[in-house]
Amino acid sequence: MWYWHNGELVEREKVLIPVEDHGFLYGMGLFETFRTYEFVPFLFDAHWERLIKSLDELWIDFPFTKEEIGTAIQQLCRQNDAPDLYIRLNVSAGVAPLGLYAGRYETPNVTLIVKPLSSEVVPQEKRVEPIPFLRSRPEAAFRLKSHHYMNNILGKRTLQDQSAEGLFADEHGCVVEGLVSNIFWVGPDDRLYTTPLSSGALAGVTRQWVMDHFSVVEQPVTFEELTAAKEIWMTNSIQQVAPVTHYGNLRYPGKDGVRFNEVWAKLVRSLG
Repeated sequence: MWYWHNGELVEREKVLIPVEDHGFLYGMGLFETFRTYEFVPFLFDAHWERLIKSLDELWIDFPFTKEEIGTAIQQLCRQNDAPDLYIRLNVSAGVAPLGLYAGRYETPNVTLIVKPLSSEVVPQEKRVEPIPFLRSRPEAAFRLKSHHYMNNILGKRTLQDQSAEGLFADEHGCVVEGLVSNIFWVGPDDRLYTTPLSSGALAGVTRQWVMDHFSVVEQPVTFEELTAAKEIWMTNSIQQVAPVTHYGNLRYPGKDGVRFNEVWAKLVRSLG
């Protein structure tokens, strides 16, 4: 595979980051994960806006324009002969003095890491289970999509079913988000719900797409209260909307859910 690194197409094995980079030493880095459909990155504008807002929060300058990154994405699709790509736009803060650096990071290392995806647009059903320890609080004023993933990795290790998606709760026992996704559910009243960002959940791009196109109530929910849901979905930028078939020992309609099919149909139309 070919990656794009600091402005150039580079073979995967030749991409290098200095050990003095503060993304490596202190976790000072951010990323956006998205995918292309037939060379077109889905919801790229929203990913770009979130990235720039988060970079500003960490005092990391970004040396490329939106147009330059868009061109790089097209180059990668062609170079890898893959119109449908999983893309991680990774920004590692860059080399700075050893220790707790309080200045701006002016020369980050920027990499587009990719892998091929199927061109088939089908819903990916999921099983979910609670994680038995707390979600970490956001590092900044809001949840960053940062290099700090220890909480997620430790949460993944607790799952009895390693192919399932884990659900984190906060110190009040309310669900925050999944290991790699936001959560939506259809309540007994047939209304669509999601957890509020005040819980510490990431402001997911696909989460926002759902909220922009459908009436959604932001409301806290406990693990127990969630069992009353008619449908549960997980959203992220690769699988988009993943319907849940099992939560704990309970079964849910998955891709046969009525409200899920309404959302999925609109999502597929937006890809055209």
